[in-house]
Amino acid sequence: MEGNLKIDISETNRGKEQIIIDRKFKYNFSKLKKDNTKIYRCTEYKTLNKYEIKKSLIPSDIKSKRIFDKISQEIGYICPEYKTIKTQITRYKNKQLFPNIKTFDEAPNESEYYKTIRGEYFMIFKNSNIIIFQSPFQAKLFMENKHIFADGTFLIVPTNSYQVFITRTYVTELNCFYTTSMSILKNKEQTTYEILFNEIKKNIIKYNSNINFSEKIFHCDFEKGISNAVENIFPNINIEYCIWHYKRLLMTKKNRLCYKVVKDHNILNTYYKAISNLCFINIEYIPDIFNKIKNTCKRYESTCSQFLNFLDYFEKTFLNIYNIKYWNYYNNIDHITNNASESYNSYLKNLFVKKPSFYKLIYTIQFEESISYYDYQMRIKGIWRKKGRISERVDKINILVEYYKNMEAELKNIGCSKNDIIENWFNCLIRLNNEIINFNKSK
Repeated sequence: MEGNLKIDISETNRGKEQIIIDRKFKYNFSKLKKDNTKIYRCTEYKTLNKYEIKKSLIPSDIKSKRIFDKISQEIGYICPEYKTIKTQITRYKNKQLFPNIKTFDEAPNESEYYKTIRGEYFMIFKNSNIIIFQSPFQAKLFMENKHIFADGTFLIVPTNSYQVFITRTYVTELNCFYTTSMSILKNKEQTTYEILFNEIKKNIIKYNSNINFSEKIFHCDFEKGISNAVENIFPNINIEYCIWHYKRLLMTKKNRLCYKVVKDHNILNTYYKAISNLCFINIEYIPDIFNKIKNTCKRYESTCSQFLNFLDYFEKTFLNIYNIKYWNYYNNIDHITNNASESYNSYLKNLFVKKPSFYKLIYTIQFEESISYYDYQMRIKGIWRKKGRISERVDKINILVEYYKNMEAELKNIGCSKNDIIENWFNCLIRLNNEIINFNKSK
């Protein structure tokens, strides 16, 4: 039998090796073991019968409503019409929750939904602009872990509010992210953010008055209202902006101001990539490298005038408006994006067909808190397996930056000039984009 097998070896569209047997089964190359054994993953290639997973048990060619209404008419009042039953079910489901509120001010000061499933109060603050939810479990996570991620979402906010603001943390020993607070905000004013963070701070201090917030790292997007509020409430906390958003802002402005000239000129393209990777190098040399690029472009102003406009934008925005240390990761190349928050926002959006009512959202917040609590307990007790850490781009970035950090030390030891050190870090910028990073295509 085996001698009659027809085996084809080829490449996939992405250039990976594949084996196709009898034009029925395809094996894609998966990984190479330490002993150089190749592992292939079997994927069904072609079968006579096709299988499909659907949301309904009813075949698509059968119109259940039409059949149901026909039977309903035949047997009389005993069986109501399809629409009647559907309406009754919807009404019953909605009766399980309190009637929806029309304005933010109608939100009650007390409710059974303001308790966790374990019976703990977790609505810690409410005024005319904000309602904050943080259970004792979530306060403990906020208190004990170093990284805090924050982001607002408009995808699941009730119609009477502006955004749902969520903070999360990374538990290192479990390699897991957990939510540490969820708040409903009526606006995105800095004063509202200050109230939010101040109330969270007060709640945390109830559990540990000696907590040192200066050891924490607060991750957020490039929103000055949030970072300014965090600075005011936690004066010594470390703030880090999302690198993906940094690169996204640069790409958007580049496309608007100088897309074609950067695309057509290799040197300008190299300079653009260097600017986009300044977030990873020694902060001391960022102004020097920027001036090196800008002065070179000024010598060829007729060709580089559009790119000079881009450089002016960068200087005004990232060297003057935003604090450089907030978007520079040189001493802490870890958790360089805010994906922990944004992926969770997408997950929450998929829980609702449309924007939820106030009480439906509160019920979901309550339920999600319970899921997190249970997940944490199972993993910390060893009942559930701890998640393994996957090697990411940050590991490669760390290795490359560490190499040039050592090169800088060596150049200083042998008495090289500052220009030599600037050139050292400029080379690092080029290698970063050529060998490792392309955030413009994916997060």
